[in-house]
Amino acid sequence: MKKLLVLLVLGLFLVTGCDSEPVQIDKANGDSLTYLFFKDKYDESKYYFEFLDRNTAKNDSTKIIMARNDDKYYYEINGSSNMIVIQKDGIRYTLDSRMKTYFKEDIVVVEDFSLGILPSNMDDLKTKGYETGKEKILDQNLRYERYTYDTYTSTYYFKGDDLVYIKEVTPLKTVVLKYSDCKDSFKKRLFDIPDSYTEMTY
Repeated sequence: MKKLLVLLVLGLFLVTGCDSEPVQIDKANGDSLTYLFFKDKYDESKYYFEFLDRNTAKNDSTKIIMARNDDKYYYEINGSSNMIVIQKDGIRYTLDSRMKTYFKEDIVVVEDFSLGILPSNMDDLKTKGYETGKEKILDQNLRYERYTYDTYTSTYYFKGDDLVYIKEVTPLKTVVLKYSDCKDSFKKRLFDIPDSYTEMTY
């Protein structure tokens, strides 16, 4: 009886202990949860994703939208304040939907707000090494996969096969988003400046 109890405790320790210990995968084979989640719903040059902001409160209803159609980029924060950034044709438009105004400026380099949140190259992600284990985030103990790049790390948190959170860490900031939705198709007018908006100049 005592031997059986020891075996049960040891088995429980192995299941819970090893499950939470970080494991380094040197080279993936298209079998990571992150790759499997994104591979059928994400194209680096055309996408639409919705997230909920988790940087100030775990129940924040602020919505963040990231979209792209080739060389056109869309980024929106919609909460207590609303800001939309559209980048296309070498111009960055910053829209205020409440005031129905926009400001435009020439840009040399597009600011890609999805960097560190969405994979930048699915072919690389398929075989890229990563760290995996379990850790607590916003009161949930979830399986994670952490990818390290030159200037940032991207961590994807899963419940089963479902993506729950994404965390990006750079030397200057930490961003935590809750995955909400993605769409295969969306209207191209998303990247248009509404006719009803007035240009602001400074």
